[in-house]
Amino acid sequence: MKKLETIKTYYKSNMGENVPEYSILGWESEKAQHLRFEILSNSVDLRRRKLLDVGCGTGNLAEFILNRNIDIKYTGIDILEDMISLAKRKNLKADFYCMDIFKSNPFFEGSFDVVYSSGIFNLDLGNNKSFLSSAVELFLNLANEAIVFNLLHFRSPSREDKYFYFDPDEVLKLLGTYSEKINKISIVEQYLKNDFTVVLLKNKS
Repeated sequence: MKKLETIKTYYKSNMGENVPEYSILGWESEKAQHLRFEILSNSVDLRRRKLLDVGCGTGNLAEFILNRNIDIKYTGIDILEDMISLAKRKNLKADFYCMDIFKSNPFFEGSFDVVYSSGIFNLDLGNNKSFLSSAVELFLNLANEAIVFNLLHFRSPSREDKYFYFDPDEVLKLLGTYSEKINKISIVEQYLKNDFTVVLLKNKS
């Protein structure tokens, strides 16, 4: 419960009148946010896919994809009602739901082709490695084709105490637990100084 309140307090404190959405979400710029989205769109074929965006915030990924005229079935979920309300007001061709998927998962196995998550592992919650492990296990259950998520890099030149930074080598070791389900793992670096993205392609069943 304390961890959930930490997350809610962080994002609610970022909200305010005329605050850019990338700032609400804790990103340094809209360009940086879009660079993260580009890694997803360059790594996985999203056309005619069902995508689940975990921690969708205000729906920026949906906007990014739809603005590129990619035909997709998009579902975004977030634990903050204020975020989902903002996303719904945009009237995008997308579904948005307020829920904590890690507490109560309403979706069936293989409900989506791709599961994506950007930023949900950034705040230091005291259990980030175990959180990442349990999240990957859930995402592997929900996704038929691919999982993509980003993490803060432990070599970041501007580290802050409130965030958690991952070592890519340690993440690869963690993912070895699920090797039977994973066909290929790619680590994408150097698009930003403080960030890296993990792309998991699942074994075909």
